[in-house]
Amino acid sequence: MTVRTIPVRELNQNTSAVLARVQTGEELLISVSGKPVARLVPLNQTDDYLLDLVREGRAVEATDRTPFTMPPVIGDPSVDTAAIYAQQRDEDERW
Repeated sequence: MTVRTIPVRELNQNTSAVLARVQTGEELLISVSGKPVARLVPLNQTDDYLLDLVREGRAVEATDRTPFTMPPVIGDPSVDTAAIYAQQRDEDERW
């Protein structure tokens, strides 16, 4: 795809027409005094940028399948360890 350069004057005078060109997929460089200062590109039609990266082969799709199992639950979940530590702290005279 060829990127065309247009002067900022054309953007100012024909904003709607320039944006219509971008909407059709054209990329434009905006120049001031002959020097490029900005690029107008069409927005991606989908909001799923990660999916686009996967399609381009630049990312690997995540899966919920994993070779790892969840770690075992250790201890009694009915015991409030924080309360035990708080009680011990309150009983200690240093605090």
